[in-house]
Amino acid sequence: MDRFMAWMTDVVGPKTDKIAQNPWVAGIQDAINKILPMILVGSLITIYNVVRNYFPSIPDLTSIRSYTFGLISLFIAFLIPYFIMTHKKNHNVKYIAGMSSISLFMIAVNPTVLDNGYLYQFDYFGAGGMFVAIVSGIFTSIVMNISSKYSFFKEDSAMPGFIRQWFDALIPIFIIVFVGWLLVIQLNFDLYNAIVSIFKPLTNFAQTFPGMLLLYLIPTIFYSLGISAWVFAPILTPIALSAITANAEAGASNIFIDEVVFALIALGGRGGTLPLSFLMLKAKSRKLKILGKTCIGPSILNINEPLVFGAIAWNPILMIPMWIIAIVSVSIVYFSLKIGIVPIPNEVYSLWYTPAFLQGFLVSALPGIILTAVIFVIAALIWYPFFKLYDNKCLEQEAAGIEDDDDE
Repeated sequence: MDRFMAWMTDVVGPKTDKIAQNPWVAGIQDAINKILPMILVGSLITIYNVVRNYFPSIPDLTSIRSYTFGLISLFIAFLIPYFIMTHKKNHNVKYIAGMSSISLFMIAVNPTVLDNGYLYQFDYFGAGGMFVAIVSGIFTSIVMNISSKYSFFKEDSAMPGFIRQWFDALIPIFIIVFVGWLLVIQLNFDLYNAIVSIFKPLTNFAQTFPGMLLLYLIPTIFYSLGISAWVFAPILTPIALSAITANAEAGASNIFIDEVVFALIALGGRGGTLPLSFLMLKAKSRKLKILGKTCIGPSILNINEPLVFGAIAWNPILMIPMWIIAIVSVSIVYFSLKIGIVPIPNEVYSLWYTPAFLQGFLVSALPGIILTAVIFVIAALIWYPFFKLYDNKCLEQEAAGIEDDDDE
C-alpha cells in the first residue's frame, strides 16, 4: 500500500495535474462546465413532466428542453475553440474560432440539400452530436492556433488592430469551412457517422459491466487522491449524454448514464459517502463529530468535497472502503437494471444535487427508491468498520494532544 501511495503521489498525481492544466484539455473541460445549466433546464422539464402525468391539462413544455438540452452540441462546437483559444492566450481570435467551429459543425452533421436550402436533423444538435462537436472544435482550434502565429501585417503597421484581425482571420476561416465543404458537400463523405464510428467502441464498452465499472472506479480512485473527477469529464460526459439521449429517443437500454450514476450509485457524492456523513454524527472523536455536522447538509445534496478533502483524501483507512463501495454499488446497480428488477431511466435528469432517495424515485420510481435503500445500507456496512478504526485513531490522537496527522 505504501508503494502504491508513493507512486500515486510522486508519479501519477503530478502527471494528471499537468494533463488537466493542458490548454486543450482545460478548454474542453470549461466548455462542458458551461453547458451544464442547459442540461439542468432539461432536467427540470423532466420533473415537470412527472407532475404533468397527474395533471395532463397543464401546458406541454417539452419544446423548452429541445431548445436547451437539445442544442448542447451546437453550444459545445462554439465553446471548445473559444476556451482553448482563451487558455492559449489567443484572445483576439476566440470568438472567430467559435463561429468557425459552428460553421464546420453545421456542415459535418450532413444536412439534406433541397432546392430551396438545407434540411437538418434536429437530433444531431443534441447529445448525439457531442463527439462531432468536439472534433469540430478541436480541428478549428488547431487551425486557429497555427494561424495566430502569422499575420499579413508587420507589428508596426499603421493599420488599426481590428482591421488586422479581420484580414488575418480570412485564411483560417476559409480553411476550416473548405475542409468541411470538400469532404461532406463535394465528396459526399459521411463525416458525422465517420466520427461517431470512431468513438463507438468506447461508447459501447461503457455500457458493458467491465466498462461501467472502470469508468466509475478510476475517477473515484483519483478523487480519493484529491484529484477532481472533472478531469475525466471530456470523456465521460459525451458518453453519458449520448446514452441517455438514445434511451429517450430510440428506446435504447444504456445503463452508464448520469441518471444512474448520480441517483443510484453516488449517494452523497462520488464514492457513496452519504452513510459516512451520518456515521460521523455519532463519532466519539471531536474531529469527526464536527466534520460530520459540517458535512451532513452538503452530503444530503450530494456535495461531498468537504468530506472527501476533510477526511478521505490520502487517508488509506477511508480510501479503501470508498473503492470497495464503488465496485460493489456499480455491480449491484448494473445487474439490477440489466435483468429488469429496476427500470432503466429514459428521461434526462441531471439534477445531481437532489437528495438521494428523491432522485431514485424520479429516475426509476418505487424500484429506484428500494435500490437506493439497498445501496445505502450496504455502503453503511462497508464504511462502518473502517470508520470505527479511524474514529478510534482520531480519539487516541486527541487524547495525546495531537490535532492533526501531520503533526505526528
